[in-house]
Amino acid sequence: MLIAFLPFFYACKYDDSYLNPIMTRKAYFASFTNYNRTVIVGEGLHFKIGAAMSGVTENNKNETVNMIIWKTAPLASGKILMPDSLYNSIELGSTITATIPSGSFLGYFTVKLDSVKFLNNPTSLLGTYVLPVKITGTSLDVIGNLDSVFVSVKYMSGVDGFYLYQTTIKKEINGLIIESKTYSEIYPNESDNSAWRLSTIGPYKVLVTPAVNSILNGFTFNLNVQNDAVVYESLSDKPLIISDGDNVYSKKTRDFQLNYKYKSETSDTIVHVSQKLIFRNRLVDNVNQTRDYLLN
Repeated sequence: MLIAFLPFFYACKYDDSYLNPIMTRKAYFASFTNYNRTVIVGEGLHFKIGAAMSGVTENNKNETVNMIIWKTAPLASGKILMPDSLYNSIELGSTITATIPSGSFLGYFTVKLDSVKFLNNPTSLLGTYVLPVKITGTSLDVIGNLDSVFVSVKYMSGVDGFYLYQTTIKKEINGLIIESKTYSEIYPNESDNSAWRLSTIGPYKVLVTPAVNSILNGFTFNLNVQNDAVVYESLSDKPLIISDGDNVYSKKTRDFQLNYKYKSETSDTIVHVSQKLIFRNRLVDNVNQTRDYLLN
């Protein structure tokens, strides 16, 4: 009887192999199928596209993922394949091999934009240019279901953002100053209604929109900011704006000191404005970048 039961006991022996299962290692894109990349003028016109690996709890060796710019991909309505002339298409013209280094789960390649051609192309501001990327091979076991991604690319001016403000306004009639007041909003927790908005309309040009609760609400104009030089540009349906002293932008603090004047639309009053715009934050691909984050 003992001999008869021995095979049974051996067959029921505890098996701990499930504690170290052999999992399928996959190469895939770990992001949404469609996502945005915004490059900032003056902060490097390049970005990375990366693939990920799954199926392991740690990576002990270099792995590779092969990708291509998928030029025959079906694009969403309103999207345009980015022209070869706008990026390093020769370098990325055939199979692109990205390495997932040991100790990591992501491997990247870099897209370098042609600064002159990209910034001088009006479409580059709209976010309609797309780089489709497809995984074609890997040193891992298989390619996952999410094997392609569509990256929309655009640029943003380096001074784009929301600004708190401190403003002194003087009103002049017939050469005499009749009124002087200071208006301030300098608290970092204020709503967007208490912030001036500088919105990108060109590589070095922004549309300036005063805070809703500002005394200057409704008076919009453009600013050209290049090499720290600040130049005003009046809008066709707004009063003529003229420089009225020193106008300075500091790359170090991201703040403006502006001095300008314009004539009131309803009277002969000339309005002199001396103003500090204090950088608060900006939104890049839906990521909030605050003053403290950017100045560190």
